[in-house]
Amino acid sequence: MDPRQADFDTARRILTEAGIAVLGRSARTEDDAVAAAREAGFPVAMKLVSPDVVHKSDVGAVVLDVADADDARRAWRQVMGVAERVGAKRVDGVLVQPMVRPGFEVLVGARQDPVFGPVTMVGTGGRVVELYRDVAPGVGVLDEATVRAMLRRTRAGRVVAGYRGPALDEAALVDIAVRLSRLMEARPDIVEVDLNPVILYERGAALVDARIILGEPVRHPRAEDISAERLASLDAIFNPRSAAVVGASRPGTIGGIILKNSERVERLYPINPRRERLLGRRCYPGIDALPETPDVGVFAVPAEPTVAAFERFCARGGKGAIIVSDGFSEMGRPDLEEALVRTAREHGVVYIGPNCLGVYDAFSGLNTLFLPRRRSRLPRRAGPIGIISQSGGIGLELLEMAAADDLPIGRLVSVGNASGVSIPELLAHMGADDRIGIVAIYLEGLRNGLQFMEVARDVAAKKPVIVIKGGMAGGAAATQSHTGSLAGSFAAFKAACQQAGVVLLEHLTEDPKFLTNVLSILVTQKPARGRKVAVVSVGGGAAILLADQLTSHGFELTCFADATRDRLARLLGGKANGRDPHELARNPLDLFGDADDDRLVESLRILDADPNTDVIVVGIYFQVPYLSEYAAERLAELQAEMSKPLVLSLRGFSPYVFQTREWMIGAGVPSYTVPLVEPLRVAVDIWERYGADFSARAR
Repeated sequence: MDPRQADFDTARRILTEAGIAVLGRSARTEDDAVAAAREAGFPVAMKLVSPDVVHKSDVGAVVLDVADADDARRAWRQVMGVAERVGAKRVDGVLVQPMVRPGFEVLVGARQDPVFGPVTMVGTGGRVVELYRDVAPGVGVLDEATVRAMLRRTRAGRVVAGYRGPALDEAALVDIAVRLSRLMEARPDIVEVDLNPVILYERGAALVDARIILGEPVRHPRAEDISAERLASLDAIFNPRSAAVVGASRPGTIGGIILKNSERVERLYPINPRRERLLGRRCYPGIDALPETPDVGVFAVPAEPTVAAFERFCARGGKGAIIVSDGFSEMGRPDLEEALVRTAREHGVVYIGPNCLGVYDAFSGLNTLFLPRRRSRLPRRAGPIGIISQSGGIGLELLEMAAADDLPIGRLVSVGNASGVSIPELLAHMGADDRIGIVAIYLEGLRNGLQFMEVARDVAAKKPVIVIKGGMAGGAAATQSHTGSLAGSFAAFKAACQQAGVVLLEHLTEDPKFLTNVLSILVTQKPARGRKVAVVSVGGGAAILLADQLTSHGFELTCFADATRDRLARLLGGKANGRDPHELARNPLDLFGDADDDRLVESLRILDADPNTDVIVVGIYFQVPYLSEYAAERLAELQAEMSKPLVLSLRGFSPYVFQTREWMIGAGVPSYTVPLVEPLRVAVDIWERYGADFSARAR
């Protein structure tokens, strides 16, 4: 059914049953309005009840301080006159309420988000709700702690906490929000709810207006809906003993590249009826000709033959599939994609794709990225990082950036159209895989956001889940209430990430290097114990710029311990020129442009021993004359000794700097230009939460 606004009496009954009290009652005649006013006790407020007039006070459809029966009749006529003047098609009468004393006006609202299901929000209410846009959403059934955290993200929460005045009854507001979230979960036919304003006092609250929109109920998948059978099918894809490449061909074709890239798989079968042998392997004309049913089928033929071959693969007992073929719904053929979905459901087989790069799995050797080896750069070692990407191009960039920084990637999954497996299912599988210690996800959209939040919460309790989200800037379409206009799906997505403990990277540069730098810091550095930073520079103003950025991102420039200053003063004594060398032993620490290898390495050893320092950030101009060509090698040796993160920023763009950086990466010592400081902040946040040394798993 089309969404429709419930009349006030229905809305009050629904809310009352949920334990949310609403002031007043509606009247449908003038005499009934007078009677209702007498029941409430003068003075009263009278306002139009009509789904066609949202901002009633703006058009004069609210009358306050109605003093007696005659005043009530005049108010009735005024409100009805306004309804006629503005052309309201549906008029449910007039709401009659006792006048309430002034207080702080807040909004409590909710809507059924098309992706995340029930989303409840709290924030500044009243007439200025759209102007201030000061709301915080929460997904699903909320508890008190979650609502209080939501309030802390709003300016309204500061007022409630007592900003320049007495503290208000936060518990009363939290109770209303919790009850409303439970109501939205229990009644999926409730599309939207506006409780605006809720008048909040030092003790208690009064709800003076409520709107409920009813519509067609929609069920949203939950974490428990992910079946063990589907996860087992995914496990076959990621741990195959045998695989068949349907469409294998000569080198240079998509099927040929996949065959060559996957040669590490234990038993690999090329399928091509026009070939007898490929890459030294016997070639088979079809699935039925294989000597065994392969665990995984990789399909790289046109769409219609893919549908037929996938059906034979499933009928023969294949366990999981990767469909790199295109030509499905993305090309205007949803019928072919629906055929894949039907076959997969009938046989209980999960497939990745279609229209995707598929899987790069460093553990098993399965690699369906149809990229010639000499044209791409892939990680040289397996490790604890798992990547899920909705974009093949972004996934490829992340993989090549990781390879350029010599990061250990265990698995990348490019999902393409994602009709055969969901992001939550892939996340659940990586969450259960002990070889994966960090999960990174590039998302553009979700079909089942509530399930994603629940799965992410379970996984993030054990290991970091880091998300970058494409398409964050789009505005939500206007809907039928204040709440609808304020709670688009990205607001819900952000709230879901906060509730699940997911690290959402919002402040991104144009490329995914931000995420790669976060991963690099986590898997190459010892964990930081805090946020006190020592900044070191070799030449130039790099330390000043770094210090400015660090303090603006919540880091503290540490004050060195006395013993540290003494050691640094002795190291830098030759630069004092008659001054007290302790003046040079300060943070940021300038080693000067004539620094040599010994001065650089010894200063870092001193800072590593400083009890007040948690992180060391170094800006180095390797171009200065007294740093030798062996300085990089000595830094690599030093890195292995360090007990603290040593974050190196190589400055300048000369070929020598680039060559030095490449050598250091090969030696396991990454360096960074930009972005550096914000990724470091994210990494420190993760270290603080998990208390884990991710670098130990990457060695």
